Amino acid sequence: MELMNVFQSDCVGFIVALLSVIVLFIRFCVETYGFQEEVFLLEHLKKFVGFIVTGVTIIVVAVPEGLPLAVTVSLAYSVKVRVAINLA
Repeated sequence: MELMNVFQSDCVGFIVALLSVIVLFIRFCVETYGFQEEVFLLEHLKKFVGFIVTGVTIIVVAVPEGLPLAVTVSLAYSVKVRVAINLA
């Protein structure tokens, strides 16, 4: 019975994360490319990566152990290093 509750909470976390990322993507694209009629810029790619990081963070927080903090910090650090390398 406990295993089923853990599975359900993980599924809910995944669904919430997926919906959050989709909403963030759609909202940004509609505002930026629809209303403001901007062209694609490298800065927009940074926003998309930020949306994905947000989704991963929501998934990680849904896991009920000490893992969420470790994975979030590690992911944030990795993204920051990769962005710095790509922009240099």
